[in-house]
Amino acid sequence: MSDPYSDLAAQDQSTQTLIADAMDARCLEPAQIAIRRAYMGGLSVPADAFAVEFGSGTGYVTSDLITMAGAARALGIEPSPVMVARAQTRFADDPRLSFDTGDAKRTALPDASVDLVLMHTLLCHVPEPQEAVAEAFRVLKPGGQLVICDGDYDTATAQIADYDPLDQIIRFMINQNVTNLWIMRQITEILTGAGFTLGPRQGHGYVAEGEATYFMTVISRGADRMVETGLLFPETAEALKDEARRRVEADKFFGFMSYVSQIAIKPDNA
Repeated sequence: MSDPYSDLAAQDQSTQTLIADAMDARCLEPAQIAIRRAYMGGLSVPADAFAVEFGSGTGYVTSDLITMAGAARALGIEPSPVMVARAQTRFADDPRLSFDTGDAKRTALPDASVDLVLMHTLLCHVPEPQEAVAEAFRVLKPGGQLVICDGDYDTATAQIADYDPLDQIIRFMINQNVTNLWIMRQITEILTGAGFTLGPRQGHGYVAEGEATYFMTVISRGADRMVETGLLFPETAEALKDEARRRVEADKFFGFMSYVSQIAIKPDNA
């Protein structure tokens, strides 16, 4: 199965809704909010800054462009109509926020019209990611910033001992849902090749906390997908989901993944 995130608009509505629910769960976790605050909180933008998120999902991170990064207004561009509709409904009362369906590689934005472009967990799903980076370069004003944060997906794990079956579900889901596991290990070359100057890079460790809500969605979706592919019987999948829930209840669950953020600047003479 190819990464469904790479062509979300082509997925059926139930798949888009399932992915939207998982995005909501992840965005609302305190540990994930802390990661976003860590790389956005130190950004310096003009008082009237216009910021755009490529791949805006259900809208929470686009909202952070105002509350954390200090932009005056923000636009989210997202290929999934289900997610755009959810974001529009959720943030309907905030005139500073807007959301449109669109493609990160081919936006309708004018040249040199944006102060800040954000790609949060987008590029790992994009075939030919240099095209999305080139589009960001085109729409940014000279001196504008591109901010990228993505997972270092080869580090994702739920393993607490050798041969842990829950960890196999995590690895299966990564294989099924990520186009490029190592995008943040390759990103600096892509950025400089597009003409950007490199800014700060940070590593961010994510450990599942409390009810491990996001990791539970990954395990549930992964087990279901294993049934769909014939790898597991339904009863086995349900037993593995129950194992994950029982670990959480017993304070025995462990879920971890590294994230990396990278800031890049469009030169003043570009």
